[in-house]
Parts: sequence; C-alpha cells; structure tokens
Amino acid sequence: MPDMPTLWVPYVWVISAVILLAGVVVAVLWGFRHGQFDEKIKYQMFDELDDDMYLDEAEQELAMRQKRMARESRLRKEAEEEAAETAAAASGKPGASGKSDKGEGSGGT
Repeated sequence: MPDMPTLWVPYVWVISAVILLAGVVVAVLWGFRHGQFDEKIKYQMFDELDDDMYLDEAEQELAMRQKRMARESRLRKEAEEEAAETAAAASGKPGASGKSDKGEGSGGT
C-alpha cells in the first residue's frame, strides 16, 4: 500500500500541466490578436533609408529630416488637391467630384 504523502504527486503534475497548457493557449491567442503571426512581412519592400540604425548620428538626423520633408510635402500636396476638389464640387462643375471617389471602397485591389 503506497504511503499517504506520495498520493498528491500525480495531482500536482496534472495541475501544473493544465496551468502550462492554459498559459500556452493564452499566449497564442494574444499573439494572434496582436498580429504576431502576420506572414505579409516577407512581401514588405524596404527603402534605401530604412537602414537608419547603421548610420552615424549626423546621417540619421539628415535621413529623418529628408523623410519628414518628403512627408510634409506629400501631405501639403494632398491637402491642396482635396481643397481644389472641394472648391470645384462646391462651384458645381460637372465631373469634379469624380476624383474623390477614386480608390475608395475597392479594398486596394
């Protein structure tokens, strides 16, 4: 007949295994919900200036300034185009609102 203190050992193993499996399930669900299993990364194209970590401090500052200026000019141009479209639509010119619908609702295809 087994000793009484050794009867609890299998229960400890079962409880620890259940806790471990629950932790694995929680970790996998968290990773799935937060995009950790995204396979699209292998199709990502990198720019020339994506290697900022290998540049010295002055080059990093220059690269960031260039990126910021390019972004600002792009945003300014988009705002000007949107303002022109809005003004054209407000003036009642036919076909003026056709540009604003371009690309919307297509899902990127």
